[in-house]
Amino acid sequence: MNKVDLSYLKLDDYRRLHVNYNYLNKYKEDILKFLDYNSSIYSLSFAKHAMMSQEIKSNNTIEGITDDLTLIDEVIKNKTMISTVEKKRIINLYHGYQYILTHKDINKESLRELYLLLSDGILNNYDKTSMGTYYRTKPVYILKGRNLGNNYYEGIKPEKIDLYVNYFLEYTNSPFLNDSEINSFIKSQILHFYFVHIHPYPDVNGRTSRTVAMWYLLNQKSYPYVIFNRAIAFSQADYEKNLIVTRETDDITLFLKYMLQNTLLELEKESIIEQISKNTNNDLTKNDLQMIEYLLTTNSNLTAKDLATTYNRFNNHQRVSTIIEEKIKPLINKDIIVKGSNTNSYINNNYHNFNIGINKDLVNIDKRKIKYLKIDRFIG
Repeated sequence: MNKVDLSYLKLDDYRRLHVNYNYLNKYKEDILKFLDYNSSIYSLSFAKHAMMSQEIKSNNTIEGITDDLTLIDEVIKNKTMISTVEKKRIINLYHGYQYILTHKDINKESLRELYLLLSDGILNNYDKTSMGTYYRTKPVYILKGRNLGNNYYEGIKPEKIDLYVNYFLEYTNSPFLNDSEINSFIKSQILHFYFVHIHPYPDVNGRTSRTVAMWYLLNQKSYPYVIFNRAIAFSQADYEKNLIVTRETDDITLFLKYMLQNTLLELEKESIIEQISKNTNNDLTKNDLQMIEYLLTTNSNLTAKDLATTYNRFNNHQRVSTIIEEKIKPLINKDIIVKGSNTNSYINNNYHNFNIGINKDLVNIDKRKIKYLKIDRFIG
């Protein structure tokens, strides 16, 4: 591949990050074609709606935190009643998102202010003693994936962090290709990776890197792409694999391909959810919308039990029968989900598992608009 040296971004004294922009053109075009048919999401209101609660949840989900939307909304509404670390992780992201919506300049001071918001009250004693005025003062080790048997990477040595963050900031505030939204998204994900590579803090580096990438997107008015955390949360193993490949090859091309493809998949889901919301006569709650998204994310058979299993992957575990009664049946009653035939398996002793699908009258399947999501399989 014809690799382009990102000269601003040193990985160490001898290595530079590389990218093959030509290889990415097809994946850029796929998103641009989709957005041509979905211009309504080119707005700050879309970005704000996506960021609050759902992107807070996704950003935390990537870190293994599975709070449900009801808890997130309660924490945001009752900001003075924050006592546990779990709730602090929610409100800290809320405050961080408010910060990037109201502050434009990304510099050494504003990064510090953002990090103080995101890490407030959740650092352990060791991490607190490891934190200097701006950055950590001790080594930090990054696990390759979530397996405890995996090897570790070491973040940039403490004495060099200031230099490498300066590289990061120089690249952040330099021109990039042209000012199109899609190129801004690519640059935001280069920033995302590079910040994780530096690992300038003792903890909360991942959430900070993704929030800074979102900050850059807001500054560039690249509003549709702020849902990229959702893309990672639903395909985390591939995310971690591509981070490892980039670290080991110095080539960020496949990581960017992953981000382009999976963000488009989430945008396609968002367009289907928007169609359903417009075409139903029922009011849909945030939890209703989330369950529709989980249905569109389910990779196995489309049954009530499988949808409940998908829900449990991303939320605090509940009984399958409880999820069906409280979250799936309300959508059946609203004619959003169609209940199909019974399967041969049982949910419990009381009743069979059953097939489900989205009401075909609520969606318009246009293959020009929907390319990555295999929408036909989700229609009841």
